[in-house]
Amino acid sequence: MKNIRILLSLLVALTITGCQKMITASINLNEGDGKESGMRAEFKEKSTLKDLFDAFSEGKEFTYAVDNEGYIVSINGKENGEFGYWEVLLNGELLDDVISKTGLNEGDVCDITYIPNESNPIVGGWEIAEVAREDLAENERQNFEKAMETVLGEEYEPVCVLATQLVSGTNYAYLARGTTVTAEPVSNFCIIKIYEDLNGNVELKSIADIELGDIKTRQDTDDEILGGWQVKDSGRPGTLGSAEAQASFDKATADLVGVGYNPIQLIAKQIVNGTNYIALVRGRSFGVDDTPELYIIEWYEDLDENSTVTDIKKFDLNYYVE
Repeated sequence: MKNIRILLSLLVALTITGCQKMITASINLNEGDGKESGMRAEFKEKSTLKDLFDAFSEGKEFTYAVDNEGYIVSINGKENGEFGYWEVLLNGELLDDVISKTGLNEGDVCDITYIPNESNPIVGGWEIAEVAREDLAENERQNFEKAMETVLGEEYEPVCVLATQLVSGTNYAYLARGTTVTAEPVSNFCIIKIYEDLNGNVELKSIADIELGDIKTRQDTDDEILGGWQVKDSGRPGTLGSAEAQASFDKATADLVGVGYNPIQLIAKQIVNGTNYIALVRGRSFGVDDTPELYIIEWYEDLDENSTVTDIKKFDLNYYVE
């Protein structure tokens, strides 16, 4: 009799297990740069959207992170932030709860898409940075606004005056960010040369884009001068605008000797297996010759947040103000 009861118990357990309902759900990922992937899997009836995310991440080509409340903050290293955001849809409806509390039903489809900020287009994989601050004296701001009044087709955000040149009056070299007034805006940093005569009249002389693929630099030789241009005290510690970029810059430059570098503006960043950065900075040599110079610094931060300078060159201001 005892053996019969054990056998009956096993049959009941197997019956219950065999009757447990299974459902099928799928996930589609669009990273906003032409890269798409997805999966379809079977789950127990009371599974959640988090189970679907975890199953997808087992393929080692999908990672995600959530904040303290459980909402998605990054996928595959791309964060919700100034350059774009992740849109998560479940069956075509915007997800309004955290993934750990969202139950799965038969046939559910989760679509995840990265939506880039249109004012920060990707140029060869590089994302143009935002203007962190305006560092202008009142007369510099007024001169900029007056000189740019007649410019059409593009809007310009001034950052600072990089250098001045005394002539019969004064030439100013402004760093600014320009954005086209088009259906799909395109942005880039540029050098704007403005002339102010002795009577206070101003004139726009030139606008030269800083092309990411061809930033003009010059050799570090003793006989090169800036053609009468005097670099202003425009660099400030801690002014890259992005806390992430600033921390990475500080780590990358911590062991550099001979020159002290102060950031002026983050120009762009590139998400690779880690992150590449480009910034325009002001540098002053330690020692007798402490004349400030403009530099382009490039550095790389790996996935473990180790940062290393990959290139330092003097910025060729003359090329952009000729």
